[in-house]
Amino acid sequence: MVFVRGVPSDLDRRLELRASDGTLTDLSEGGPGDDGVPVVSPNGSKIAFIGDRPYSKHGRRAGQLGGRERMSHLFRGVRLINGVADAPLAEVDVFVEGERICFVLPHGTGGPVPEGVKVIDGSGKTLLPGLIDCHVHYTFDPAVADFSANMARSDLDVAASATTQARRALGAGVTSARSAGAQRNIDIWLRDAINVGQTPGPRLQAAGLAIGITGGHGHMFGIEADGEVEFVRAVRRQVRDGADVIKIIASEAAMLTTTGLRPGAAVFGRAEMCEAEVHAVVEHAHRLERRVLAHAQGSAAVINAARGGADSVEHAFLADEAAIECLAEHSATLVPTLVVTDVNRSMPGLSPVQRERQGLIERLHRASCERAIALGVTMATGTDTGEPGVTADLLWREIVLLHDHGASAMDAVKAATSNAAALLGMDDSVGTIEPGKLADLVLVSGDPMLDLATLAHPELVMQGGRVYRPERVSDE
Repeated sequence: MVFVRGVPSDLDRRLELRASDGTLTDLSEGGPGDDGVPVVSPNGSKIAFIGDRPYSKHGRRAGQLGGRERMSHLFRGVRLINGVADAPLAEVDVFVEGERICFVLPHGTGGPVPEGVKVIDGSGKTLLPGLIDCHVHYTFDPAVADFSANMARSDLDVAASATTQARRALGAGVTSARSAGAQRNIDIWLRDAINVGQTPGPRLQAAGLAIGITGGHGHMFGIEADGEVEFVRAVRRQVRDGADVIKIIASEAAMLTTTGLRPGAAVFGRAEMCEAEVHAVVEHAHRLERRVLAHAQGSAAVINAARGGADSVEHAFLADEAAIECLAEHSATLVPTLVVTDVNRSMPGLSPVQRERQGLIERLHRASCERAIALGVTMATGTDTGEPGVTADLLWREIVLLHDHGASAMDAVKAATSNAAALLGMDDSVGTIEPGKLADLVLVSGDPMLDLATLAHPELVMQGGRVYRPERVSDE
């Protein structure tokens, strides 16, 4: 319940916030709305405004969060992509006080602007939720092509490049992210450094060490395990060491090798974990309130991951139609990381044979993603930042590629906002622009629905009510 004064008259009103449809209904005695008709419902946006100043639902000024006054911002007259509606909302005012969004109203209907509020003119601009990258390796250096050399870097070198990548991601509008594994648990350190303000970066869910079979793809940056008992023990170890999520390596990694090897030597996404092992990990991780992401590229691995209950399947580069149908059947989210194969096929220095191999993988990846979109598989964005050539500022490109592969422009944006937030279990606080949510916002010029590439150049990034300028990623 929220208490609102002056909507739509000077009488105090009692308005019920209906989560099911995002409307406010006036419950005040004798006032409009007694019949249950919504007072204000701007295309599903929840609003709350008290006279000439927004308040929290607990009755105190929203700026007094934890007893501390924080700067207020008014985004005035913006085009709004809220992560919920299927079309942008025109001419909207969004008020932020402290770390949270206080109201979303049609432009000019909120009364006088309170003193001390910083007004941001949204004319000709679009405001959307902070972007979410569900598959990052900030501790990998994308400029180091050799995987073994990348893993052998010192902790100091890894930490330095990880902070650089995190800053770069935030400057590109990525306000939340999920690490998909890191050597020596260094992403857990990075998460903590970001949380205490030592370095700017997306609020990070850390996986720490990935878990895979002995000698498998993940052995250089993870825990080796064989059989259900060992996989459960590995899950417990990672939770003990501070992991927010559990990453498993269910298949080989096709991108690590190219054609031209001796017959039978090419790595092509073969399954490395069986369904029972995946299930053991998922069952125990869920018991410990951790979600599971599964690296799976070939069809058998994708099927094992989906049937085993993984919350998300990463990549599915080489998955056939039966594997994609299995994803849909088991309601697993797909994080396709399209940027990886798109970048790799055009990397400089490839031999003709290597370029042919990379081109083949990209074509198969495109086909699997198009099948998933056509079948209605839930999609969330991930870049695989840290792979050779894949830098932390390329989430916009992942969104564009989803659209190129058949998703509508709005569905591609939702994959990076509301869908991603739901996958990470953060949808109660981020992923949409609604009152009460954290003020994670990105402001861009123009209309992304007409050109998604406009997302590559945010004018302003806000994370938890703090404004960062992309060119320097420094607190304003």
